[in-house]
Amino acid sequence: MTFSLTDSLKDKILFAMEDQNSVYCVDAENGELKILSSENFSREELDGDDEIDIDEENYYSIPPWDSDDGFEMMENFTAGLHNPNAYKELRRCLANRRGVFRNFKSILKSYPEVEQKWYAFKDRTMHARITEWYNVLCESWGLEGLEENPESFDTEYLVQDDFEFTKYDSLKDKECVDREVINIAEEYKERHEGSLGEAVADIFKSQSAAVSWENKFGYACYSHDHEFLGCSLVSYCPSSAKKSVAFTDFFVIQNYRGLGIGKELLNRCLADFKDFGIQWVILSTKIMPESMENLFCEFSFKKTEFGFILNLQE
Repeated sequence: MTFSLTDSLKDKILFAMEDQNSVYCVDAENGELKILSSENFSREELDGDDEIDIDEENYYSIPPWDSDDGFEMMENFTAGLHNPNAYKELRRCLANRRGVFRNFKSILKSYPEVEQKWYAFKDRTMHARITEWYNVLCESWGLEGLEENPESFDTEYLVQDDFEFTKYDSLKDKECVDREVINIAEEYKERHEGSLGEAVADIFKSQSAAVSWENKFGYACYSHDHEFLGCSLVSYCPSSAKKSVAFTDFFVIQNYRGLGIGKELLNRCLADFKDFGIQWVILSTKIMPESMENLFCEFSFKKTEFGFILNLQE
């Protein structure tokens, strides 16, 4: 007997997969999820690789899911994470393994936007497992399976919905930018020993200080709680020209990196530059993290001897 995988049933199965204390199956006759007595069935019997059917053609065990699956999902999520602090803490948690599930969740609470991204990733992964399981059943019934639409689980919308992007206002944003430039300079200072760290930090600060705040323009990003999260700012270069701009400040604060904020800041700036009739966009590589280099390459910037350049009229 066949059954339809409705959204309601799919959500119930997803919840049941994480319940390791009970055994569930789908009653094909009414398309509902049922809990089975452990006296009649063991989870090992229902999760066997060779059999999906239970009780002839009327009952089907839900997709197998255990602690090993959960651990692998956490590893996959962490491997693709670009937030350096969250990545380091989560990797340490996974390597330790002791209390890993509880500690993993605890660490994520310190990075609210990474936590939200984790739940989106988890939802996508487990829904894909359910779809795969249902398609195996469809094949046994001689029916066409479902097509998973990855865009339905795209987390890019989180950037649009959970952050506020505003045009740079020198009066409102200047102090926030100056404060975070100092904080990020301290990051660079800590990465290198002694006088080298001081030199690198000074180079980073000088790039921002070289242009007065009233001559900068671009975008700033804030959380809905009005916390400053980053910016993408440029100035005309030279100041008398109106066809070329150079970046003065482009960064996202530490705990919010890897969430697509930098990409959205850059995207909005480039859209405005085209409207302004700007042709050349220049980025000096005095200080250039690898993740930033990859981002500018994604936007078709060309690497040159002085950094990166984009011709908006090409």
